[in-house]
Amino acid sequence: MKSVHEWVKKVMTGSPVSETPAKQPVPVTPTVSSGEPRQQAKPSPQKFSTQKQTRPNLPPRAGFVKTAAREQVIPLPQGKFLRIYPLGGFEEVGRNCLVVDVDSDLYIIDLGLQFPEEDMPGIDYLIPDLSALRGRENKIKAVIFTHGHLDHIGAVQHVIGQLHFPPCYGTRLTMAFVKKRLDEEKLTSRCRLNTVEFKKPIKIGSVEVEFLRVTHSIPDSAAVALHTPYGTIVHTGDFKFDLTPMNEPPADFQRLAELGDKGVLAIIADSTNATKPGNALSEKAISGTLFNLMREAKGRLIVSTFSSLLNRLAQVIEHAKTLNRKVFVSGRSMEQNIEIAVELGYIQVPRGMIRKVGPGMEKIPDSEIIILTTGSQGEERASLARMGLGIHQHVRVKKGDTVILSSNPILGNERAVAKVVNNLNLLGAHVLTNQELALHTTGHGYQNDILLMHRLVRAKHVIPEHGEPYMRAAHGDLARAIGYADNQIHLLTNGEILEFDLQGNARRSKQKFTANDIIIDGRTTGAEGQTIMDDRKIMNNAGIFVAVLKVYAESMRLVSDPLILSRGFIYGTEQSVINQEATAAIRKAYEDALARGDKTIPTLKREVTGALFRFFRHKLEREPMVMPIIIEV
Repeated sequence: MKSVHEWVKKVMTGSPVSETPAKQPVPVTPTVSSGEPRQQAKPSPQKFSTQKQTRPNLPPRAGFVKTAAREQVIPLPQGKFLRIYPLGGFEEVGRNCLVVDVDSDLYIIDLGLQFPEEDMPGIDYLIPDLSALRGRENKIKAVIFTHGHLDHIGAVQHVIGQLHFPPCYGTRLTMAFVKKRLDEEKLTSRCRLNTVEFKKPIKIGSVEVEFLRVTHSIPDSAAVALHTPYGTIVHTGDFKFDLTPMNEPPADFQRLAELGDKGVLAIIADSTNATKPGNALSEKAISGTLFNLMREAKGRLIVSTFSSLLNRLAQVIEHAKTLNRKVFVSGRSMEQNIEIAVELGYIQVPRGMIRKVGPGMEKIPDSEIIILTTGSQGEERASLARMGLGIHQHVRVKKGDTVILSSNPILGNERAVAKVVNNLNLLGAHVLTNQELALHTTGHGYQNDILLMHRLVRAKHVIPEHGEPYMRAAHGDLARAIGYADNQIHLLTNGEILEFDLQGNARRSKQKFTANDIIIDGRTTGAEGQTIMDDRKIMNNAGIFVAVLKVYAESMRLVSDPLILSRGFIYGTEQSVINQEATAAIRKAYEDALARGDKTIPTLKREVTGALFRFFRHKLEREPMVMPIIIEV
């Protein structure tokens, strides 16, 4: 393994990555085309510092099959097959869910949620569409969780019943977070939760499943190796290669390299930062910056980060212990996550050091207080936003307070974060963000991390996952730069099926599963997610116009003029004139429809709606949501 460790050292210190470690040949290119178009990156990824490598004429290693130029693909025997298909996470960041189908036995990796984007008003989050598995629930052998972040476990309480409660597997901390989600819906007693250890394979059906340690931003993160009868599939989960991690061991380089030596059929790998050159910053660098800022602060410290970023929370708490400060926690999710981490021993603190914010805080000197809070993304209802508005029940921000945002704004949240920062500054706080200092590092590897993963595992096929299309396209370009051919790189979209033949070649199936937006809105689940979001956008942009028509049940003729109601549409002196003209348009469209013999309520509503759309577009150049209501008397 000496050559592997030398290679790791070279890559992680920024040495040229185009050099091949000793006795580790790059993949031999199969010549059977998969017929896959190359997906274009949009926007174009940054140029990275790798050079196109000429593939050496090396003998194929285990797991590689060299084929004749026009050799026919040999399918698996009837009823025997290996398929991989994503149901989420391949067109967005979040909502991660992938299915490995081995002879009709289903292995699901992650059940995550996706947080709403700025054009999704009122939506709590989205979850994967699992309708592709309907009728095959008894074939689900396992749900496998890679780590405890919500974009990988957050849908479990919504879909586990739909899947008929299959057995679930994950590492210790991960399963504690899964259990918390199930406890909230009182589903834990019906679930089969299994905690696994790293590097101890477990047999599930015909597949041996192995969890391998990787570094991320939460302890107990795992890559998963599925040893199938047709070859090994490696799913990296979210990862980076941190050689100086905090509160946990480094990734298992040796086992990843051993799998590469034995032969890996396909790797499904994180693409989030595939456009960024170099290596992701180590948590140790962030820890040093945080400690210096905390030591220099004279008044209260308010630190905000993701509630699931346990490695960062552990650092803050450890520094608080060193600086003899007490930690007060604000935010339900952060309270729960820290409680679980302390209970399992991932965070170790003296009794009484961590408390909830509440009465009595004012009795402690400001120089001895640290407040850990949610809201680093500018969420309106989160604790930090309420502090900035001066409406937090227990914390009043004042001059002398230091606020540290130990996170980066997620794409689309920049304006919301800036608003919170402005509010805190107006109250006299000194606010520090990652724009001025190194206060945050990602849990997802940069280009050198991704290349190192591929150099260690040396899979025959590369399947970029976890990211928007331009991120995965950039990942594909990285793979090409180290010798992979286009028919070894598979840029799938949600619902697409990748099939493998007896020779280990892969191609897209002509079949494709449905992968709609499934929204969670309060306590309801909506399968027609796009329709609901479109309706809300219309109401948000142009308001709503309601016309109530009272009609005789037998003849369907109008009893009186329609009753008009509108909100967010038009006000002031114009309203009465517009309502009169709209009433005339409604009456004409309705009576014309009756004259043609149309007396069904759906048809009459459609005629009224069309007339109002035409009227508003011509008169006001606006298109509000129109809702005709017909009441029979």
